[in-house]
Amino acid sequence: MKKCMLIENPNSGDGKNDEFMEVLKKKLEKEFDQVVDKKTEKEDDGENFAIKACDDKFDSIFVVGGDGTFNEVINGVSKMEYRPKIGLLPGGTNNTYMQLIGGSNDLKEAIENLSFDKTKKVDIGKCNETYFSYYVCFGKLIEATTSTKSEEKEKLGGFAYVKNILKTIPNDETVKIEIEYEDKFFECDASLLYVMTVNKIGNLEFSQDDGSLSDGDLNVFIMTEEGLISKVNAAKDMLFGKVDENENVKTFTCKKLSIKNLEEKEIDLDMDGEVKEKLPCDIEILEKHIEIYLPNNKNMQ
Repeated sequence: MKKCMLIENPNSGDGKNDEFMEVLKKKLEKEFDQVVDKKTEKEDDGENFAIKACDDKFDSIFVVGGDGTFNEVINGVSKMEYRPKIGLLPGGTNNTYMQLIGGSNDLKEAIENLSFDKTKKVDIGKCNETYFSYYVCFGKLIEATTSTKSEEKEKLGGFAYVKNILKTIPNDETVKIEIEYEDKFFECDASLLYVMTVNKIGNLEFSQDDGSLSDGDLNVFIMTEEGLISKVNAAKDMLFGKVDENENVKTFTCKKLSIKNLEEKEIDLDMDGEVKEKLPCDIEILEKHIEIYLPNNKNMQ
């Protein structure tokens, strides 16, 4: 019997998803013999539901929620030996992974484009004991870079990032860290660090490389200067996908790395938009670890 689990965060998307859920369920019922509907009510519900789906050998899990709900499901599935295929539908205010796979951020349109024929195995990252779908980072400038909206970019161009970074700079600080990867070792003062399974986050592209969701590499970007000019230049390079050419940004790819905090202050790690871990940390890539459904309008390499 072919069965799927539908995991919905009813509080995501301002609670406006109800009118589309019946349409989605009917579409799932045409494809699956059994559709088990689960609604998250508290933290970790998504993870626990996903673990149950693995234990009971469900064929697929469909997630309606934002980045936080998707992250919980990824953490549940990634630690299991048997892993159902995952379908992501936008139910929250932030649906960054939908952008990465070329999907729509409109739930009605995403349901229309939902295909059961096209899947892709994608990389997942692991930081200490927590999994992430696309990034781990720290630094005061995170919000300035990731919160820059498309509307701002259209109106202000490169100055959109510069404007937000200038607002954040007074609160910026550096952290002395030690990094070890693939027999290489160095120390630096970092004001911003990203470790990603891809080379972009939302509208923010770090390089012109056509980074795949399943190339088996971690992309690492470290801003090593805290001066005003270097940050403004880095902001412009982020916009034009040239961060890897900026002399104040260290970039490399690897399979595993370790990051140590050489200072006494506590440093939180943002993982897919949620604070989940702290320094020090060990990060690795799990190549083609999860199989996801692709939207009907998307062809991926």
